[in-house]
Amino acid sequence: MSSQRIRVWFRKGDRVRYISHLDVLRYWERAIRRAGLPLSYSQGFTPHPKLAFAGPLPLGYSADADIMDITFDERVDPGTIAARLAPQSSEDLALIAAVEVPLSNPPPQSVLLWADYRVDVPGLDPVDAAAAIGAFLARTEFPWTEERRDKAKSYDLRAMVASASAGAIDGGTRITCRMRASQESMARPEQLLAALFPGFEGQDFCRVSLVLDEVSPARDLYRRKGRFLE
Repeated sequence: MSSQRIRVWFRKGDRVRYISHLDVLRYWERAIRRAGLPLSYSQGFTPHPKLAFAGPLPLGYSADADIMDITFDERVDPGTIAARLAPQSSEDLALIAAVEVPLSNPPPQSVLLWADYRVDVPGLDPVDAAAAIGAFLARTEFPWTEERRDKAKSYDLRAMVASASAGAIDGGTRITCRMRASQESMARPEQLLAALFPGFEGQDFCRVSLVLDEVSPARDLYRRKGRFLE
């Protein structure tokens, strides 16, 4: 019976940016088991490890602080998890922080709101990039049609971007942006680059951090009752 849930943040380095989400899941399952930690499994004929990610990382991306919830059958001191996993993991996929969260909390993917990204664009003038981003952010909407596998999807790209900026790097521009990443709607930096900088290709895509809709008992009570109660 599950008795504890631990939320961890981990990095995915450049050397493993092309391994799949399923490979990452298997990696962490094996590392946790080798560390002797009491990982929980689902019931049934094909038990699955109770590992819940905030969102699969796109293939080819690195990550500075992705999120995963681990459910244990027995209680574990969160402060010891990183040390116990370190000998079973590598710098390319390494745990960087761990905290306990209530078992009743929703899985992180269901409360994911935004993702922060960083991408370098060789050959793009940073002054021109900043001007294009400023004009984009000043708009109230930006109709965009995305082509994927002979299918077209139209949406308002402006509504998908909370913030964006451009900075100079050697030989080009570094774009940083916060983009929608909820279950209802999701966008990636590739769409922003295609819309604002056609003809330029991004490289070194990195998901820097994730923003969750954190559980707040007071806020949930307000939503149910329409006011805060003393």
